Amino acid sequence: MAVQLITKSAYARLRGCDEKAVRKAVNEGRISAIEGKIDPAVADIQWAQNTRARIPQNAAAAAPVGQLTINVSGEGAAMPDAANDKPAADPSYMQFRMRREEADAQIAEMNAAKMRGTMLMRQDVDRAMFEIGRELRDRLTACARRIASEVASIPTAEGCEAVVDREHRIVLELLVTGLREKIGLAMPEIA
Repeated sequence: MAVQLITKSAYARLRGCDEKAVRKAVNEGRISAIEGKIDPAVADIQWAQNTRARIPQNAAAAAPVGQLTINVSGEGAAMPDAANDKPAADPSYMQFRMRREEADAQIAEMNAAKMRGTMLMRQDVDRAMFEIGRELRDRLTACARRIASEVASIPTAEGCEAVVDREHRIVLELLVTGLREKIGLAMPEIA
C-alpha cells in the first residue's frame, strides 16, 4: 500500500484551514512532513494530538458563568469540529481554558477597580478597623476618668446624662474622623 503524500496547501484545503496554519504546525513540529509533503492520515492524528483547539467567540456567551461541567476523567465524546465534523480537542480542555480565561477577566476587573479606588484591600480595612477599635476603646476608657469628677458634682440624673452624651458624641466624632482618614470612605456627617 503506497502512502499518498500531498502538499501543504492541499492539506490545508483538506482540513479547511489556512495554509499558514499548516506551515506553522510543520515548522513547530506538531505535524511531520516528508521531503516537504504531508501524509494526510498521519497529519490528522498529529494535528488532533498536538494542536490546541481555540474557544469559539460565541462559546463564552453560550455557557452561563458557574454552570460549566468539567470532564476530568477524559471519558466521553469529543466535540465535533464545525468545519469538517471531525473530533476536536477534549471538551474538558475547552472548559478548563474557558474557566481560566474567565478567572483572568475577573482578576483584571478587580485590578481596575482597585486602581480606580472603588475597591479596598481586605487586609488594609482589617488593619484600619483594628486601629480604630483600639482608639475607640482607649478614648471611652479615658472619657470615664475625665468626666468622673464633673459628673460627681451634678445633683440631677439629667445633668449627668447631658455630660456623658457630650463626651460620647466627641468620641464618636473622633471615630468618624479616624474612619475617613484610615479607610478613605466618604461618610455622612453626624447630626
